[in-house]
Amino acid sequence: MNYVYWIGSRFIRTSQTIMVALSICWLVVIPVQAQVSINLKQALKLTLIENAELKAYPLIIRGAEAMQLQANLRPNPVLGVEIENTLGSGNFQSFDRSEISVTYSQLLELGNKQENRFKFASEKTRRLQSEYQLARLDVLAETSRRYYRNIALQEQQVWIIRRISSEKKALQAIQRRAKAGAVGEADVSKMALRLARSEIQQRQLSDELILAQSRLAAMWMTEADFTSLEGSFDHLPVIPDRETITLSIERLPSVQHQLALQRLADTRVQLARSNGQSDMTFTVGLRQHQQTSDQSLNFSFSMPMAFENPNRGRIAAAQIDREKTVQQSEWIKQQLKLTLLETRQRLLNLNTHARLLKNELLPKARKLLVETERGYKKGSYSVLQWIDAQSELFSIEKSLINIHWQIYQQYLELERITGQPMTVLVISPTGDGQ
Repeated sequence: MNYVYWIGSRFIRTSQTIMVALSICWLVVIPVQAQVSINLKQALKLTLIENAELKAYPLIIRGAEAMQLQANLRPNPVLGVEIENTLGSGNFQSFDRSEISVTYSQLLELGNKQENRFKFASEKTRRLQSEYQLARLDVLAETSRRYYRNIALQEQQVWIIRRISSEKKALQAIQRRAKAGAVGEADVSKMALRLARSEIQQRQLSDELILAQSRLAAMWMTEADFTSLEGSFDHLPVIPDRETITLSIERLPSVQHQLALQRLADTRVQLARSNGQSDMTFTVGLRQHQQTSDQSLNFSFSMPMAFENPNRGRIAAAQIDREKTVQQSEWIKQQLKLTLLETRQRLLNLNTHARLLKNELLPKARKLLVETERGYKKGSYSVLQWIDAQSELFSIEKSLINIHWQIYQQYLELERITGQPMTVLVISPTGDGQ
């Protein structure tokens, strides 16, 4: 039998730019079943190909690249024809004494306008590429969130089936004692009521799972054509240390996006300064004198008389925008650092809680149930005490599933912000971490 493994996270490159494809999975992968199960790698791949939001970005980037081409174009020359001294009165009634000039004019851009225009358009393209990267991370993170929600519901289904099985066995034991006259029918009714509630909860979980599967498939714009997802929460990811998180700050996609905005603001200032410098128009022409049949060359140039910079308002606005971008970058960097450290602390707290539930409360609850069941059969405990012991155990088991789900959600947030794997965990097909 073949097994499929998915290790940590990895990066995906596009033909135009390097884009991080966030994918997180430390789940135990089960044998692939054709057309009925799906794993996280397949879900992320389908999202990258079919998600409507991501499909629009390549077209947007191509449009920005087209504007780079436009920004690199020079002003076109102007060809002009001028006829003087004709269609007047007296000697100027005809074309005999007219003067015909053919001119060629070229606008000469000064202040490196073309170069700065191209730089500005290029930085806009880079900004869109960084936005695309962030959008990919967000979309893939949302796919992973919905995937983990499905895994949590699947584990809750396994849990409720186990609970129903235990309650059915308990009901059968109580019915046998009732037939023997050891207990009353009220005890049977109490356990039957508890069993009925569990069966209703099972149907609710089934409905929630169907809805969760539909929401997952919606990430790649289709209906759910699978009935289960591969994986479990049996093994938890390793929490990165503070040093690893601190070193990742400068490489964060959000920080890189802010750097792209800074570069764009810088080029906007340069372009505003360039546009504040007046251009010169140079003209050369050939004049035909009809009266003497002579020709002559004409030369001229013109330039606006800018006693003050006509673009000083735009220059000041661009400089203010640059300062604001720099301040925002520093603020965002600090906020991201605090958010990452806070998420790490939350992970530590959740891991501690999960360990206490698994290693201390769960064994005690199992022992209590065994002792209570044994004592009930001997007549030492009431049916309410037996039901209460069952409820304690099942409540702890469900809490553990929910805490594991929260751990994966928090770890997903770490990798969504950083855009890179914090650790690598390999799971063997037998469920042993390596």
